[in-house]
Amino acid sequence: MRHFFVAVQVCLLMWVAGCSSSGTTTPPAAGSNTATGFVYDKLEGFGDRQFAVFLPNNYNPQNKYPAIVFLHGRFESGSDGRAATSVGIGPEAKKNANNFPFIVIFPQCNGGGWNSPEHEKIAITALDQATRKYSIDPNRVILTGLSTGGYGTWRIGAKYRDRFAALVPMCGYSFYEGVSMLTTTPIWCWHYSTDWAVSSGASKEMVKRINASGGNAKLTTPGGLGHDVWTVAYRDPALREWMLQQRRK
Repeated sequence: MRHFFVAVQVCLLMWVAGCSSSGTTTPPAAGSNTATGFVYDKLEGFGDRQFAVFLPNNYNPQNKYPAIVFLHGRFESGSDGRAATSVGIGPEAKKNANNFPFIVIFPQCNGGGWNSPEHEKIAITALDQATRKYSIDPNRVILTGLSTGGYGTWRIGAKYRDRFAALVPMCGYSFYEGVSMLTTTPIWCWHYSTDWAVSSGASKEMVKRINASGGNAKLTTPGGLGHDVWTVAYRDPALREWMLQQRRK
């Protein structure tokens, strides 16, 4: 019987150790006390709602890092913070964790996505909270998003234009009422020329109106068929380099 209880204790210890090693974070980098990879935290002022932050494996709090705020699409809605990292820039950051140059912030909202003052507050609160906790350069923050998050990039980028160095909306709906507020921020928009979910005409017209009003926007329309232009855009070295060059005026 004694051997039986010893065996049970050993199994329990192994099970606990296995649970504690699961997840998406990695041990702290040399010289840092902060775990890297995807880190989850409660969003202040929003109950149990969580958001995620991606820290590259070489993260060192002694250095300042450019940051990306990523707005998910409709199907990644929720409040646990996890689904927002599963599509778009999250997989790309994870794949290149050893040399990814950005901290990435993943706010998460419910419902249609990024179309209300409360959703806007979720995104900005996540940015503020991450900036206090991690070594983020506030003059090098990029706002990007896909589908409904692309619309959110137009909307939040316009209303909080003083917070972002540049915007990268992808395959989103238009936000024409924000055109006059988008003329001072560099913009690189992406949209498949043949998008079955959201017509690329929405992005073309947004870019046309912004530039006609004196702004600085450009549009890339790869020839692919589909909605998921982000699978091409976020792995493009030219886009990454462009984001690294942006500074808030």
